[in-house]
Amino acid sequence: MKPKVVIALDVRGTFIKSGLVVDGELLQASCKQHPSFADQAADVIIDQFISIFEDQYQFYSVTLGKSSDCTWRIGLAFPGPFDYQQGICYIQGLSKYEALYGENIREVLYTRFNTLQHKEWAKHLLQADIRFENDAKLFALGVSRLFPNERYISLTLGTGLGSAFIDRALILNEGPGVPKDGWLFDKPFLESTIDNAFSRRGILRPAEQMGALEKGMDVKELAEQARNGNSLCCKVFEEFGTRLARMLKSYVIDYQPNRIVIGGQIVKASIYLAPPSRRDWLIHLLVYLLQKMCSNTRLSEYRDYLTIP
Repeated sequence: MKPKVVIALDVRGTFIKSGLVVDGELLQASCKQHPSFADQAADVIIDQFISIFEDQYQFYSVTLGKSSDCTWRIGLAFPGPFDYQQGICYIQGLSKYEALYGENIREVLYTRFNTLQHKEWAKHLLQADIRFENDAKLFALGVSRLFPNERYISLTLGTGLGSAFIDRALILNEGPGVPKDGWLFDKPFLESTIDNAFSRRGILRPAEQMGALEKGMDVKELAEQARNGNSLCCKVFEEFGTRLARMLKSYVIDYQPNRIVIGGQIVKASIYLAPPSRRDWLIHLLVYLLQKMCSNTRLSEYRDYLTIP
């Protein structure tokens, strides 16, 4: 039997993470992180995808032997809105991958492989089955391996907000408390949308309004300032968490999850916060607020697959 090798990409707004899945098992040594170039032109973004595919193909060839003896597949976890069956990107106004709007990414990749098929790696990847799925949903589904019998809401917080509603390892796209397709990003919140409120923009904009944002600062720098005792920066994150709990309230009441899972680059920034009582600001604040709404809800934070109940 030929080995089945999947080049897997987790396409995020800030980074792209890649790895090889060989006969259903992740090859840990192949896991890498790359800049996404998500705010660049379409050709730059696609060039990065192609570069990653070539890099992973060559890694397999060097590490495990002849790549020509494999059945190659490609899987991309991609943010929405996106037609995952057809492979068409419909992202607009989210500060990432807007240059790909209306593009059939599957066809673009096959075209690139075709023009490069004089190279061995491109010739073989031209025959690969290419599939897409929502990045937040795949993150949530992966978490379900740890909580296979639980009902939970999963959020990813970064350049945008991703969401998924899971019940016993199944993705729910409808039902009580579940928005259409499980997507929260486009739902109204305050005077804008959930995505605008709970993303990189949702931290930097209030930080600027509160006078906490200095030239050249991003979320990481704001968190570092909070770690160093800047009370104004701490206040920015505290208000972000308060708004997040307020937004989740109706979904918690209607969906009745017994766990909430959150991940993403913004959550990772929270580890820098100090004093110690603030270090896990998102966990402590959400646990306190959500327990008032739904007493049997737990919250888990994921940092590189580490859960902190």
